[in-house]
Amino acid sequence: MGVPSNLGRFAVREQTAWGTARGASDMTNAYFVECSMTVPTPVQESIQADVMRADHFATTRVAGGKGPVEISLSMPLHGFSTATPSGNPTEHPDAVLLKSVLGSAELGGFHGSDLSGGSAGTLNLNDGTTTVDDVGRAMLVPISGGHSVGWVSAMAHGSDPDTYTLIRDLSAAPSSSGAILGSNSVVLDKTQPTPLTLQFLGSTANVSYMYSDAVVTSATITLNAREQPMLEVTLRAATWSNVGSGGAPSAAALANRPQLPVVLGDNGARVVNSTGALACGQLSIAMTSEVVDEINYSGQGISRFVVTKRTVAVTTVTPATSGSPSAGALDNPAALGTPGASVGAIQVDANTTPGRSFSALIAAGQLQELQAIGDSGGIVAITTVVEPAQYTGDSSSFGTVTSPANTPFRLAFL
Repeated sequence: MGVPSNLGRFAVREQTAWGTARGASDMTNAYFVECSMTVPTPVQESIQADVMRADHFATTRVAGGKGPVEISLSMPLHGFSTATPSGNPTEHPDAVLLKSVLGSAELGGFHGSDLSGGSAGTLNLNDGTTTVDDVGRAMLVPISGGHSVGWVSAMAHGSDPDTYTLIRDLSAAPSSSGAILGSNSVVLDKTQPTPLTLQFLGSTANVSYMYSDAVVTSATITLNAREQPMLEVTLRAATWSNVGSGGAPSAAALANRPQLPVVLGDNGARVVNSTGALACGQLSIAMTSEVVDEINYSGQGISRFVVTKRTVAVTTVTPATSGSPSAGALDNPAALGTPGASVGAIQVDANTTPGRSFSALIAAGQLQELQAIGDSGGIVAITTVVEPAQYTGDSSSFGTVTSPANTPFRLAFL
């Protein structure tokens, strides 16, 4: 009888150190990844030496190291809670995978009762409640009829009220009170990745494999209008083991991993630059992490993967604006930007429901290549590829700010 490849379970969890794989008992439902994937093929080197032989040319084979193994998966983007959070976000698999490709992450920013109004570009908080740690974070702010995402660029602590200045305006002015919800902010930086252990658990008891010392080498998020947000990930594992039993998993509870809804304005989706919200139809975020194998006697011959370069490219397809004098950098057919041109900060929100909200920010964008004008479904459209430039625009009245502030590219689950 055949064993179906689309039944079973895939789980991912951070390790405590390189060379220290997680065990099967560590991979509980909290680390289950709801995804589509091809069955990861274990690999092992086959080594032979060229020697003189008295007989025919058959050679002696010696088993070499296991790995590296490439694993690819795709899935809807998930939130971390089906209920409105009553504190800071909790970690979940999507954020762990994106942290591996971008560098680092931090959780925080929840304020249960400190909001006291403000404007679309500035939050007022009760005197004495602001913190320097909030600079650079994304926050989900209550507005009339829902919530809106804002990224904090500056804070001023002084006379009542304290204030947070946002990089891009909220979709409406904030409410006069209510809880400001925090975020899990994943940022692009130079931090070396924490290794991951991956578990492939088939639908029968004898299909169980563990892949360890793994990192994410590429991730692409697609946020097209009228479609569900999707995440595609490629991982590279240094070694694997055949557990050989423990399959046929029970159904996993997904209460802490709700799928994000379709990208619609009704769900709070928007693309915002210096001219305001854009009529963007297609958007993708491509993140890559170039790694090299650190070879030595450790384990299977690869002691770790070392990241040598990280890149991010955001591609937008926007209908060309007919009133070109009022058009922005991403939709002006009268002035196509050239490589290196600044396009300012770009914020992308996919959803604004607490617990399943997502936002991305290029704090200072520059064009990667010449903007292209062409046809998109019978409409003149402009395709723009933006990459993050150096950014140092975040500040605090308390003094020096730390990550996620002044990082060039950020993602947030709220």
